[in-house]
Amino acid sequence: MSNKKRIMRFSALVRVTHWMYAISFIVLAITGFMVTGSALDWLEPLFGGLVGAMVVHRIAAVFLMGSIAISLIVRPSEILSWLKESFAFTENDALFLLTFPYKFVGMKRELPPQGFYNGGEKINSLIQIISGAVLIVSGLFMWLAPGITPMWVYPVHVTFMVIGTVGAIGHIYLAALNPLTNETARAMIMGDISEQYMIENHRQWYEEVYLGKKKEDSESPA
Repeated sequence: MSNKKRIMRFSALVRVTHWMYAISFIVLAITGFMVTGSALDWLEPLFGGLVGAMVVHRIAAVFLMGSIAISLIVRPSEILSWLKESFAFTENDALFLLTFPYKFVGMKRELPPQGFYNGGEKINSLIQIISGAVLIVSGLFMWLAPGITPMWVYPVHVTFMVIGTVGAIGHIYLAALNPLTNETARAMIMGDISEQYMIENHRQWYEEVYLGKKKEDSESPA
Protein backbone atom coordinates (compact mmCIF):
# COMPACT_ATOMS: atom_id res chain seq x y z
CA MET A 1 0.00 0.00 0.00
CA SER A 2 1.40 3.36 -1.02
CA ASN A 3 -0.61 5.43 1.41
CA LYS A 4 1.61 6.09 4.44
CA LYS A 5 -1.15 7.33 6.74
CA ARG A 6 -2.09 4.66 9.22
CA ILE A 7 -5.18 3.93 11.29
CA MET A 8 -5.19 2.13 14.63
CA ARG A 9 -7.39 -0.92 14.08
CA PHE A 10 -6.78 -3.32 16.96
CA SER A 11 -6.19 -2.47 20.61
CA ALA A 12 -3.37 -4.01 22.64
CA LEU A 13 -5.91 -6.23 24.43
CA VAL A 14 -7.26 -7.63 21.16
CA ARG A 15 -3.75 -8.31 19.89
CA VAL A 16 -2.52 -10.01 23.07
CA THR A 17 -5.59 -12.21 23.49
CA HIS A 18 -5.65 -12.99 19.77
CA TRP A 19 -2.11 -14.38 19.96
CA MET A 20 -2.88 -16.21 23.20
CA TYR A 21 -5.83 -17.85 21.47
CA ALA A 22 -3.96 -18.49 18.21
CA ILE A 23 -0.88 -20.08 19.79
CA SER A 24 -3.03 -22.16 22.15
CA PHE A 25 -5.18 -23.31 19.22
CA ILE A 26 -2.13 -24.38 17.19
CA VAL A 27 -0.73 -26.36 20.11
CA LEU A 28 -4.16 -27.92 20.71
CA ALA A 29 -4.44 -28.88 17.03
CA ILE A 30 -1.00 -30.48 16.92
CA THR A 31 -1.36 -32.42 20.17
CA GLY A 32 -4.98 -33.33 19.42
CA PHE A 33 -4.19 -34.76 16.01
CA MET A 34 -1.25 -36.66 17.50
CA VAL A 35 -3.70 -38.56 19.67
CA THR A 36 -6.29 -39.20 16.96
CA GLY A 37 -3.98 -40.31 14.15
CA SER A 38 -0.49 -41.40 13.17
CA ALA A 39 0.51 -38.62 10.75
CA LEU A 40 2.13 -36.62 13.56
CA ASP A 41 3.68 -39.56 15.42
CA TRP A 42 7.14 -38.19 14.65
CA LEU A 43 6.44 -35.30 17.03
CA GLU A 44 5.90 -37.56 20.05
CA PRO A 45 9.50 -37.25 21.35
CA LEU A 46 9.01 -33.47 21.66
CA PHE A 47 6.25 -34.06 24.21
CA GLY A 48 7.63 -37.16 25.91
CA GLY A 49 5.11 -39.42 24.17
CA LEU A 50 1.33 -39.30 23.91
CA VAL A 51 0.85 -38.92 27.65
CA GLY A 52 3.01 -35.80 27.61
CA ALA A 53 1.16 -34.51 24.54
CA MET A 54 -2.14 -34.79 26.39
CA VAL A 55 -0.73 -32.84 29.35
CA VAL A 56 0.37 -30.08 26.98
CA HIS A 57 -3.02 -30.30 25.27
CA ARG A 58 -4.81 -29.57 28.55
CA ILE A 59 -2.42 -26.75 29.48
CA ALA A 60 -3.02 -25.15 26.07
CA ALA A 61 -6.77 -25.51 26.59
CA VAL A 62 -6.50 -23.54 29.85
CA PHE A 63 -4.58 -20.77 28.06
CA LEU A 64 -7.16 -20.69 25.26
CA MET A 65 -10.04 -20.34 27.70
CA GLY A 66 -7.97 -17.79 29.61
CA SER A 67 -7.65 -15.60 26.52
CA ILE A 68 -11.44 -15.53 26.24
CA ALA A 69 -11.92 -14.83 29.94
CA ILE A 70 -9.41 -11.96 29.91
CA SER A 71 -11.15 -10.37 26.93
CA LEU A 72 -14.57 -10.56 28.55
CA ILE A 73 -13.35 -9.24 31.90
CA VAL A 74 -11.09 -6.41 30.69
CA ARG A 75 -12.90 -5.11 27.60
CA PRO A 76 -16.33 -6.76 27.36
CA SER A 77 -17.77 -4.03 25.11
CA GLU A 78 -15.03 -4.62 22.52
CA ILE A 79 -15.69 -8.36 22.42
CA LEU A 80 -19.47 -7.98 22.40
CA SER A 81 -19.15 -5.51 19.51
CA TRP A 82 -17.14 -8.11 17.56
CA LEU A 83 -19.72 -10.82 18.31
CA LYS A 84 -22.60 -8.56 17.32
CA GLU A 85 -20.99 -7.60 14.02
CA SER A 86 -19.95 -11.18 13.23
CA PHE A 87 -23.55 -12.38 13.44
CA ALA A 88 -24.94 -9.34 11.55
CA PHE A 89 -24.51 -10.58 7.99
CA THR A 90 -25.57 -7.93 5.45
CA GLU A 91 -26.32 -7.90 1.73
CA ASN A 92 -22.94 -6.28 1.11
CA ASP A 93 -21.28 -9.11 3.03
CA ALA A 94 -23.00 -11.60 0.72
CA LEU A 95 -21.83 -9.62 -2.31
CA PHE A 96 -18.32 -9.63 -0.86
CA LEU A 97 -18.33 -13.44 -0.94
CA LEU A 98 -18.84 -13.31 -4.72
CA THR A 99 -15.54 -11.46 -5.06
CA PHE A 100 -13.76 -13.57 -2.45
CA PRO A 101 -12.54 -16.36 -4.80
CA TYR A 102 -10.64 -13.75 -6.81
CA LYS A 103 -9.26 -12.18 -3.62
CA PHE A 104 -8.23 -15.59 -2.29
CA VAL A 105 -5.97 -16.23 -5.29
CA GLY A 106 -4.56 -12.69 -5.27
CA MET A 107 -6.69 -11.15 -8.04
CA LYS A 108 -7.82 -7.64 -7.19
CA ARG A 109 -11.52 -6.80 -7.54
CA GLU A 110 -13.55 -3.82 -6.38
CA LEU A 111 -15.37 -4.75 -3.20
CA PRO A 112 -18.83 -3.70 -2.05
CA PRO A 113 -18.61 -1.32 0.96
CA GLN A 114 -17.74 -3.32 4.08
CA GLY A 115 -17.91 -2.62 7.81
CA PHE A 116 -15.08 -2.93 10.34
CA TYR A 117 -15.11 -6.67 9.58
CA ASN A 118 -15.74 -7.71 5.98
CA GLY A 119 -17.81 -10.70 4.90
CA GLY A 120 -14.82 -13.05 4.83
CA GLU A 121 -13.69 -12.02 8.31
CA LYS A 122 -17.21 -12.56 9.60
CA ILE A 123 -17.29 -16.07 8.15
CA ASN A 124 -13.95 -16.86 9.76
CA SER A 125 -15.16 -15.39 13.06
CA LEU A 126 -18.29 -17.54 12.97
CA ILE A 127 -16.24 -20.66 12.22
CA GLN A 128 -13.95 -19.97 15.17
CA ILE A 129 -16.77 -18.93 17.52
CA ILE A 130 -18.90 -22.00 16.83
CA SER A 131 -16.06 -24.53 16.61
CA GLY A 132 -14.37 -22.98 19.67
CA ALA A 133 -17.56 -23.19 21.73
CA VAL A 134 -18.15 -26.84 20.76
CA LEU A 135 -14.51 -27.75 21.40
CA ILE A 136 -14.45 -26.10 24.82
CA VAL A 137 -17.69 -27.69 26.01
CA SER A 138 -16.93 -31.15 24.62
CA GLY A 139 -13.30 -30.94 25.76
CA LEU A 140 -14.28 -30.10 29.33
CA PHE A 141 -16.64 -33.10 29.41
CA MET A 142 -13.90 -35.38 28.08
CA TRP A 143 -11.36 -34.02 30.57
CA LEU A 144 -13.40 -33.64 33.75
CA ALA A 145 -16.02 -36.37 33.35
CA PRO A 146 -14.62 -39.08 31.08
CA GLY A 147 -16.61 -41.79 32.81
CA ILE A 148 -20.00 -40.26 31.98
CA THR A 149 -19.18 -38.54 28.68
CA PRO A 150 -21.33 -40.00 25.85
CA MET A 151 -19.27 -41.67 23.12
CA TRP A 152 -20.65 -39.35 20.42
CA VAL A 153 -18.89 -36.39 22.09
CA TYR A 154 -15.49 -37.68 20.95
CA PRO A 155 -16.15 -37.67 17.17
CA VAL A 156 -17.92 -34.32 17.52
CA HIS A 157 -14.82 -32.91 19.22
CA VAL A 158 -12.56 -34.20 16.44
CA THR A 159 -14.91 -32.99 13.69
CA PHE A 160 -15.00 -29.44 14.99
CA MET A 161 -11.24 -29.49 15.54
CA VAL A 162 -10.88 -30.25 11.83
CA ILE A 163 -13.35 -27.48 10.93
CA GLY A 164 -11.57 -24.97 13.17
CA THR A 165 -8.15 -25.99 11.86
CA VAL A 166 -9.17 -25.63 8.21
CA GLY A 167 -10.59 -22.18 9.00
CA ALA A 168 -7.39 -21.24 10.84
CA ILE A 169 -5.21 -22.35 7.91
CA GLY A 170 -7.26 -20.20 5.53
CA HIS A 171 -7.01 -17.29 7.98
CA ILE A 172 -3.22 -17.63 8.26
CA TYR A 173 -2.85 -17.74 4.48
CA LEU A 174 -4.93 -14.59 3.98
CA ALA A 175 -3.29 -12.72 6.86
CA ALA A 176 0.32 -13.60 6.11
CA LEU A 177 0.74 -14.84 2.54
CA ASN A 178 -1.97 -13.42 0.28
CA PRO A 179 -0.54 -10.28 -1.43
CA LEU A 180 -3.87 -8.44 -1.23
CA THR A 181 -4.49 -9.01 2.46
CA ASN A 182 -1.12 -9.74 4.12
CA GLU A 183 -1.02 -6.23 5.56
CA THR A 184 -3.48 -7.43 8.19
CA ALA A 185 -0.70 -9.47 9.83
CA ARG A 186 1.01 -6.21 10.82
CA ALA A 187 -2.28 -4.89 12.19
CA MET A 188 -2.47 -7.83 14.57
CA ILE A 189 1.15 -7.24 15.66
CA MET A 190 1.47 -3.45 15.75
CA GLY A 191 -2.22 -2.55 15.86
CA ASP A 192 -2.28 -0.14 12.94
CA ILE A 193 -3.01 -0.52 9.24
CA SER A 194 -2.80 1.78 6.24
CA GLU A 195 -5.65 4.16 5.59
CA GLN A 196 -5.68 3.02 1.96
CA TYR A 197 -6.25 -0.59 3.01
CA MET A 198 -9.24 0.41 5.12
CA ILE A 199 -10.67 2.49 2.26
CA GLU A 200 -10.38 -0.44 -0.15
CA ASN A 201 -11.48 -3.23 2.18
CA HIS A 202 -13.69 -1.57 4.81
CA ARG A 203 -15.06 1.51 3.06
CA GLN A 204 -18.40 1.56 4.89
CA TRP A 205 -16.67 1.66 8.28
CA TYR A 206 -14.11 4.19 7.03
CA GLU A 207 -16.73 6.62 5.72
CA GLU A 208 -19.42 6.21 8.37
CA VAL A 209 -17.39 5.65 11.52
CA TYR A 210 -13.80 6.80 11.06
CA LEU A 211 -14.48 9.97 9.07
CA GLY A 212 -17.56 10.65 11.23
CA LYS A 213 -15.48 10.48 14.40
CA LYS A 214 -12.80 12.74 12.91
CA LYS A 215 -15.49 15.27 12.01
CA GLU A 216 -16.91 15.17 15.54
CA ASP A 217 -13.45 15.63 17.04
CA SER A 218 -12.73 18.61 14.80
CA GLU A 219 -16.05 20.24 15.69
CA SER A 220 -15.80 19.66 19.45
CA PRO A 221 -14.58 22.65 21.51
CA ALA A 222 -10.94 22.55 22.54
